[in-house]
Amino acid sequence: MTFKRYDVITFEENDKVVVLAALVHEGNEYVFVNEILPDESDVTNVYKIMVVHYEDGTLEKVTDPVLLNTLGPKFQEILEQYA
Repeated sequence: MTFKRYDVITFEENDKVVVLAALVHEGNEYVFVNEILPDESDVTNVYKIMVVHYEDGTLEKVTDPVLLNTLGPKFQEILEQYA
């Protein structure tokens, strides 16, 4: 399964995010997401880059600054195509 733009992901804690972009880098899939308010009325100003772990069905927030600096511009390019 690959994520597509506007897919909504619900975590066990009932937190939700919407996928703004997805890409594959060095064999891993990453998603750029925006958090959704608990009542689902709007999105927040909180954005994350997460790596998808298909083997156990989880997503993990990327915190490595080098990887963030690599992925950030790639996601920016993708998002500019939607503008």
